[in-house]
Amino acid sequence: MYLKIWLLLCLLVPQAQAAQAVFAGGSFWVMEALFAGRSGIVSTEAGWMSGDKYQRRQVVRVSYDDEQISYGDLLTLYWSAIDPFDARGQYCDRGEAYSPAIYVQTRLQQKWAQQSRAHLALMSGRPVETRILPIGDFTPALQRQQAFARRHGLLYGLYRDGCGYPDGTGFSFSPAVAGPGRVAGE
Repeated sequence: MYLKIWLLLCLLVPQAQAAQAVFAGGSFWVMEALFAGRSGIVSTEAGWMSGDKYQRRQVVRVSYDDEQISYGDLLTLYWSAIDPFDARGQYCDRGEAYSPAIYVQTRLQQKWAQQSRAHLALMSGRPVETRILPIGDFTPALQRQQAFARRHGLLYGLYRDGCGYPDGTGFSFSPAVAGPGRVAGE
C-alpha cells in the first residue's frame, strides 16, 4: 500500500531541475575544469554556442543546485579565472571562438551579469571586454572533449601551463573581484 502511494507521488511530483549557466572563457577544457567537481555543481558540459549575430564560441554549460550555490557565486568564480579585458581570446587561444562571454537565459541572469561586469570595471578602472549575450544554440562537444582535464590530466596540465591559463587552485566563490589568476582577498 505505502509503496503504491510512494510510487504515485514520485510520478506526480515534478522533479527539481538544476539551474543552468553558460560561460565562454577561452578553451572549453579550461572552463569545464574550473567548474567541475565543485560543491553545488551538478554537471558540466563542454560545447559550442552559436547565435544569429555572433560566431561560434567554445563554452561550458554548468548545471547547478541553486539552493547550494548562486549564479552570483558562479560569476565570481568565472571572473577570477579569465582575463576580462581581452576581447580577442584568452591567453594563447586567440580568435572569436575563445573570446570571453556570458550567455544569459533570464532577465535575472542578465541583471547579475551586467552588475558584476560593471563592478569589475569600477574596481579595476578599465573597460571590461567580456560580452553578455542571449543564450543561443548549444552544441555539445565530441565525447572525447568532455571532462578532458579529469580523463587526460597530464595532457591537460601541459596544455594549460603551456598556454598560460591559471591552474584554478585557490579560486573560490569569495564575493570580491580578484582578476585573472588571482584569488579574491590576495
